[in-house]
Amino acid sequence: MNASSVPDTYPRTTNTAGRLRWPWRSRCTLSIQAGGQRYLPHIRTAMQSARRSICIELYMCNSGVLFDEWFAVFSAAVQRGVSVQLLLDDIGSAALSRQDRQRLRDAGVTLLFFNPVRMGHLISALVRDHRKLIIVDDERAWVGGMGIDDRYDPRLHGDEAWMDAMLACRGPLVADFRMLFDQAWRLADAGPVSGAVRWRLTAQRPEPVRQDRRNTTWARVNAARGGRRNPLIRTLVRRILRARTEVWLCTPYFLPPRSLYKALLIAARRGVSVHLTLGGEHTDHPAIRYAGQHYYQRLLDAGVQIHEYQARFLHLKAARADNWSTMGSFNYDIWNSSWNLEANVETVDQGFAGRMAEMKALLDRESVLVTREAWQERGLLTRTRTLFWHTIGLRFMKLVRGIWATATAHPAAD
Repeated sequence: MNASSVPDTYPRTTNTAGRLRWPWRSRCTLSIQAGGQRYLPHIRTAMQSARRSICIELYMCNSGVLFDEWFAVFSAAVQRGVSVQLLLDDIGSAALSRQDRQRLRDAGVTLLFFNPVRMGHLISALVRDHRKLIIVDDERAWVGGMGIDDRYDPRLHGDEAWMDAMLACRGPLVADFRMLFDQAWRLADAGPVSGAVRWRLTAQRPEPVRQDRRNTTWARVNAARGGRRNPLIRTLVRRILRARTEVWLCTPYFLPPRSLYKALLIAARRGVSVHLTLGGEHTDHPAIRYAGQHYYQRLLDAGVQIHEYQARFLHLKAARADNWSTMGSFNYDIWNSSWNLEANVETVDQGFAGRMAEMKALLDRESVLVTREAWQERGLLTRTRTLFWHTIGLRFMKLVRGIWATATAHPAAD
């Protein structure tokens, strides 16, 4: 996608310590790379030609064949003078062996783990870095759902490799992603996250959106650190409620916050074509799938079309409302909304929206349409299972949120 040459609306600012919502930018290029057979070679080639820096922020980095290949790229980059920074989530990358961690450090890679788990601080451990962000030479960036894990690579897992995508970015967005990465790096470098630190970082004024009414393309970085007033959820809900013709949501874990669920119903009931592409039987969290199916009946009654992806595990996260689109690491579920660091790109562009529609069509070919009639005739086991997991899941979330609110409450003034 090539944006017009309309000048950026916002000046640069150095006050980015707590920023989550970033300025709209022009002169950007975005490219969807769907499937590990596409995005993995592109990213590897870019890192192999890096001249100055490689910055990587991932939730999942596990020992295996793919890690060994990437380690060789990191090591070679350091040897030719490239700065390599690797920020990994402490829980998401728990399967990275001690030997591989030491190999990284011995090779000269600067390695940090986000919010290490501490005994006696289990509530604070709920805050995780779920972003998937790769920046090369501050010129190219990728954001999406991948990890360094063999399951993402079709060469290693064949047809069972996870279905995911990365959004390749060039232009002013890359500098914004670099500032977002540096923000998370400083937070991780400070040690385990405390409630006070985390919530202080979320204190910021929302930035006004100033749009040029001419026929131009806009794109921006939108991020989240969980908690109330999550920018990613708020933006998506607002766009769905404003949609005139079509809404599409793709997520592997459909357990939506109430605001998102209601927005989907409202849009469908006023005649907007609403489509959901959700994970099917191939999933790493069956309980979440069953809990999310509790919402199917009312959505189907409202006219929402639901497809469950069958070919393999669907790990792709994307959404579209008319000509507005977003892709990134955010799953649009209750848990992500409450606790995780996330990063997305959103854009307003008819051409890019068309490419999102093409990706949706490809996914639908390998999906099963859930019809209203078939769902009404589901058996007692399916009904009981969805009700059970939905009830358990919501009660657990309310319990954890209550404990967190108590643990992070500011003491009353004397």
